[in-house]
Amino acid sequence: MTKHASPRRASARGAAPAGSKHVAAHNRICARRVPAACIAIAIAALAIAGGAAGTAARAEPVTDQVLSDLQIATKNGCKLLRIGFNIRIRYVGHFPQRHGTEARISVQPIDPAHAAAALSSLREALRIPDTARALVKSIDFEAGRAGMPTLIVQFSKPTTFSIAAGRDFESIVIAAAGARAKSACKPLFPVGFGKWDTTIAIEKTRKTSGSPDAGPARGGLPKWNMARPAGAISARDQRAADAAMDEARAALKKGDRAGAARLLVKVLRMRENPRSPEAQELLGVVYQKHRQTADARSLYEDYLRRYPKSSGTEGVRQRLDAILTAQAQHGEPLRAPRSRWSDRKSAPSGVSTWTTSGSFSQFYVRDDSFRVVRDPTLPPILNADKEDHRIHRNALLSSFDLIGTWKTDQLKSKFRFSGTEEHDFGRNEEVIGVSALFLETAVKDWATTVKLGRQTRNTGGVLGRFDGALVSWQGTPWLRWNVVGGSPVASRRDEPFKDEKYFLGTSLDIGTLIAGFDTSFFAIQQQIGSVVDRQAIGAEFRYLDTARAAFLTVDYDTHFNEFNAAIFSGSWTFADKSVLSGGVDYRKSPYLTSWNALIGQRARTLFELLRLRTREELGQMALDRTATYTSASVGYSRYLTDRIQVSANVTAAHIDGTIASYGVDAMPSTGTELYYSAQVTGTSMIWDGDLFAAGVRLADREDSNTYALDLGTRIPLGMNWRINPRLLLSYREGKTTDLTEYAVLPTVLFNYALTKDLSFEMEVGARRSWREMAGVREDDTELFFTIGYRYDFFADGQRHCPIGALKC
Repeated sequence: MTKHASPRRASARGAAPAGSKHVAAHNRICARRVPAACIAIAIAALAIAGGAAGTAARAEPVTDQVLSDLQIATKNGCKLLRIGFNIRIRYVGHFPQRHGTEARISVQPIDPAHAAAALSSLREALRIPDTARALVKSIDFEAGRAGMPTLIVQFSKPTTFSIAAGRDFESIVIAAAGARAKSACKPLFPVGFGKWDTTIAIEKTRKTSGSPDAGPARGGLPKWNMARPAGAISARDQRAADAAMDEARAALKKGDRAGAARLLVKVLRMRENPRSPEAQELLGVVYQKHRQTADARSLYEDYLRRYPKSSGTEGVRQRLDAILTAQAQHGEPLRAPRSRWSDRKSAPSGVSTWTTSGSFSQFYVRDDSFRVVRDPTLPPILNADKEDHRIHRNALLSSFDLIGTWKTDQLKSKFRFSGTEEHDFGRNEEVIGVSALFLETAVKDWATTVKLGRQTRNTGGVLGRFDGALVSWQGTPWLRWNVVGGSPVASRRDEPFKDEKYFLGTSLDIGTLIAGFDTSFFAIQQQIGSVVDRQAIGAEFRYLDTARAAFLTVDYDTHFNEFNAAIFSGSWTFADKSVLSGGVDYRKSPYLTSWNALIGQRARTLFELLRLRTREELGQMALDRTATYTSASVGYSRYLTDRIQVSANVTAAHIDGTIASYGVDAMPSTGTELYYSAQVTGTSMIWDGDLFAAGVRLADREDSNTYALDLGTRIPLGMNWRINPRLLLSYREGKTTDLTEYAVLPTVLFNYALTKDLSFEMEVGARRSWREMAGVREDDTELFFTIGYRYDFFADGQRHCPIGALKC
């Protein structure tokens, strides 16, 4: 597998000159396991890589590299979106401030070395579930946009929104209130949905008093017996239903629940009509507010059976889940685990729901360069080939992503496959890689979740993608115990348990005992056969409220007696919606493991090396090859007006050198490198919905300075077309060598959405550079072209299957 989640080349020829070369160099150097340089180049690439100003590129592939999943909840009439990441991120800011058809959210990776491989895929999309299409049109991630990775959410219509970091520091939460603002809409995702959330909905079965058919209870509201006459409704009755709905809403505004319930029951007793779903949903809300929870629950369950694809289905499902959760919290104390399948009184209701959805995309990528090298101190060679033509990439990229879910009263399961295949026409070879292949099942009554297969985890001492199993048990609403085991996956093309590496770890998650604070403690050990590769203990601390977010993690290796990492990251959103963000990072580069002893050696495995060295020498070799990386960054964004935002960021990074030993040369220190960036962004400046961005960046490194000016715009043409022209200019000058380099990179990206499920993309561009060093001049021209499509398919409407049925 190759790093090609984006249709562009992994080396990002369409990106900034310096940034693209850093990304390409990162892949080559890290492939040879050269320490320290991996993270140095990753930082440089993230700091100065460039891209187009704005896009709604729905044709981008879904690959599960950076973006993980989308979850939806409804609370107080507000739609909440949780966009999950496969890397830990820090929220930096968003634009526009609170209203528009698009939100651009700037983030920074907390773990730059872990994120570098994922971010080498410059563009990636997240498929939108059918239940969210009424609100969201597309979700795209673009790395290196004006020096800052950007999440772009395009809404289906003008929307008022509020945005904040998720509680797990692996997500962004958006609270969408529709066209008008609602004070109740806060970007706090409900407990029980997120990856980190320390409360699982532990469902208990309770005997409910009363029945929907029993008539009004003392002090209760009128009830409906769920029966409905067959046949089509007449025009006269339809007008009566419309009038009754209007009167019911008016009664609710006056606080007359009984009057509203009588009118809603009147509508529901009519033949099926367009007002029936709305009346049933609203009657359930009235019952719920009047504390007739059993009646509300029955109405909601019947609604999901009758209207699996209605626009109100998701809201009803969330209200039903809230009722079940509340009943669980006030139910019996948690008993010892036992199977409920044999408990007749608490057997499942016999109804299950399932969904299937996915995405398929194909992109053809062509990247050519033409190079001319001239040495003015030498006489010309008349018969020499003055142009060196190279084809850097000539490939067809195919991506397939599939998600399936199945839910009953007792089980909630999810299957995910995300894979890519690249056919290289030049080499006539195919490379296949798998980002995700797992099955996850939650047993509610046991408060247990099991996840098997290729998956990603960035907490509990696990360092990203792995093949294995994760078991979580929710002992109490504020305590969760996790056990994880498997084999680390460095690349999507790796086979399971490559290099005979395997690990076993455990962690304890402690929920919010103090307002806003969550904590986790972990211990983990990784082996390569009988050799200890990594043995660590650590802790993670999180704080989150509506304005502030802070994350701290510490990882200490007890085998080497060294700190592997100590990372702090945080952000503060002020009353004027300006955001101050920053972080401090201390870590080993690469992470300290016995495997690092192979760096610079001829041996390919530790077993080969152990034939020549003792275990003590192997440990010392690993320490000698591992550098220490430190960095600090601070960023600030502020709105000048509702349509204009300015932002700036400064990062300082330093990597210590390594010593010479066991036949491997020392690596010098990088010195302190500084990266500066500033950007101004505006929207609806000329056309409604347009976007302009101008960014400047400076990379002050030990050997050179690089300056870049990035100009771009997005021009919407109707509802389905987007044109994104962009111009990047850069200049590089050497400090220790006589080096000058100029580069110009114009590109244009076209996006066309033929339907809501089928979209096309085409990008053309060129890069012209002039480089002179030691009297030798090199002219380089690159031409690149990408064209492709993406098709999304859905079966997201709920399907009801009696348990044990052969057909449904």
